[in-house]
Amino acid sequence: MSFSIAYSAWLLILCPLAGAVYSWAFYYKDSRTAELHPALKWVLTTFRFLLVSFLVFLVLSPLIRSSKNTVEKPIVIIAQDNSASIVGGKDSAFYKHAYPASWDKVISQLSAKYDIRIMSFGNEVADSMSYSFAEKETDISSLFDAIIKRYYGKNLGAVVVASDGIYNKGFNPLYAARSLKCNIYSVALGDTTVKRDAIVTKVDHNPTAFLGNTFPLQIILDAQKLEGKTSTLTVSELNDGKEDKLFVKPIAFSSSEFHLSVPVQLTAKSAGLKHYVVKLEPVEGEENLTNNIQDVYIHVLDQKQHILILSNPHPDVAAITECINSTDGFEAEAYTPDKFTGELNKYCLVILNQLPSSSNAMTQVLQNINKLNIPVAYILGEETNLTSFNQLNSGLRITGFGSRSNDAEVSPATNFSLFTLSDDFRNYVSQLPALSAPFGSGYQVSPSMNVLFYQKIQSVTTGYPLIAFNTSGNSKVCVIAGEGIFRWKLQDYMDHKSHKIFDELVTKTVQYLAVKDDKSFFRIHCPNSFKEDEPVEMDAELYNPSYQLINDPEVNIAITNSQGKKFSFTFNRTSNAYHLNAGQLQAGQYSYDASVKVGDQFYTKKGEFNLTPVQLESTHTIADHHLMFQLANEHSGKMLFPNQIEELPKLLDSRDDIKPVIYSHVSYSPLIDLKWVFYVLLVLACTEWFIRKWNGTY
Repeated sequence: MSFSIAYSAWLLILCPLAGAVYSWAFYYKDSRTAELHPALKWVLTTFRFLLVSFLVFLVLSPLIRSSKNTVEKPIVIIAQDNSASIVGGKDSAFYKHAYPASWDKVISQLSAKYDIRIMSFGNEVADSMSYSFAEKETDISSLFDAIIKRYYGKNLGAVVVASDGIYNKGFNPLYAARSLKCNIYSVALGDTTVKRDAIVTKVDHNPTAFLGNTFPLQIILDAQKLEGKTSTLTVSELNDGKEDKLFVKPIAFSSSEFHLSVPVQLTAKSAGLKHYVVKLEPVEGEENLTNNIQDVYIHVLDQKQHILILSNPHPDVAAITECINSTDGFEAEAYTPDKFTGELNKYCLVILNQLPSSSNAMTQVLQNINKLNIPVAYILGEETNLTSFNQLNSGLRITGFGSRSNDAEVSPATNFSLFTLSDDFRNYVSQLPALSAPFGSGYQVSPSMNVLFYQKIQSVTTGYPLIAFNTSGNSKVCVIAGEGIFRWKLQDYMDHKSHKIFDELVTKTVQYLAVKDDKSFFRIHCPNSFKEDEPVEMDAELYNPSYQLINDPEVNIAITNSQGKKFSFTFNRTSNAYHLNAGQLQAGQYSYDASVKVGDQFYTKKGEFNLTPVQLESTHTIADHHLMFQLANEHSGKMLFPNQIEELPKLLDSRDDIKPVIYSHVSYSPLIDLKWVFYVLLVLACTEWFIRKWNGTY
């Protein structure tokens, strides 16, 4: 602790000088203090000297400089693989009982010296040490991504990863861990023994097929230690509990490491959700029979809807076309304006990228679109002729300045209700790159427009729409007021190693625009398929006779599995509609029956969906200890086995690079703010006054 003042240090001389002058003048120049005893006068003079000197010192605004040291323990993260493959071998009882007790002991010992953070991972990363071993997928790369984001800039000493090294989601953990600047220790779990096993490794297929067409299944088979054995591959359609065999093929295992790809062609004979079973007959000596069978669900549609995209070559068009062509029930056809000669009436949606332009007014095409009441989506860019666009009655008019543009980031609207976007999308959308939006003196927005995103320019959210929807006559309109949407797809892949976020936006936009309006008062929006390890979610809408959304009545739904067991739920109300999260259900085929009563009217909706089983953890059960060794070796760590984890505290203590960090905090505060200063001054003044009064002096 030290002092500093706001003025020159030479002024400190004034403090004792002022105290001496004032006390001398008061007690030695004033005749009223002459009768005091000399010794008493000297004592009172001292009190007055100290009081005045201290007060003058306070006038100089002294500051107290104090420093405080805090010690931050090194962080050690212990991450446990919670996937089902851990207990797929002979040591399953050990991992459920003795193994957790060993970790509890080690963690208790480490906590005295390190800041221990526990995590578990499988399909997702959790902040707990779970030993349920129930996760259906393993994504080790997501663990390292989470650690890098959460502990960047922290005193991270080491990461301990306990896993069997088997991953079936995400990307190679070795690459994901290279951005992690700390030591990594691995605990090699699982069983590396190669056993006799015949495996239906994978069945590649499209999620949809069309009535009357043939569709392919590509079946990947693997086998270990079954050389000279035989089995039979069958593909059956499951209908009302009965199996109708559609394909049979004998399989002869010709080597100890057998691999075969079997193409199968099936015919879609009826519309609806179809359940197919791919099965490899068990072979004598097999221990794991769960990976001999896979269920496949395919939605057979009556017909595919066509979408027309007119544009000069542009990366936005490539991104959107690829997404649409991977969407159930839709097919995109892209043409340059001068090459399109087809009929518009075959298309359910037309997307115009930067059209009409200065070089192509698209007059005839626009007239035909309007005449046929075809929904249209406009993507605006530097080639768009804003004067021509403003005459299209889209609901948006832009007074522009040539080809100038703004970098417009995404600001989600709070009252958008045309369709529902996932929580993952809403949480991520603000991180998407900016689009190049037309710069203008003003955006005139029709009151009927429903805005999905507003433009955020230089951190200021404007009232200008970035993506908005409207109804023009009898058809729907979408306006994307900016180009560069392909960057959203690239950013999505960079952050998530998939296009899930981008595809969700394009898919739901296309579905809203292209699907013919449902004029019913009660509607259910439910995907055709879910994965077994994800929650079953659906939305409901209820309209009054004026087609205004209402959500006062209660909406109930009964979900029935293939065995006839019913699960009853009630939808939760949103701002103006309904949403249901039914949680995770067992794999299989389900039907639903939703109902609501409005006054005297009773509305019902029926449908079906399937839950696709996730069998990745049972497909490959041979632990990859080589990967666990590489992971530790590349980060100056060591690979341990479960019976060696009690050595971990000693290994960490022996390192010179895992040390506490001392932080020094310096602070300044006015001396006059301290309470004891007041009490010191009060004691000096009161003591002097009491002595004078006691001795009869004024």
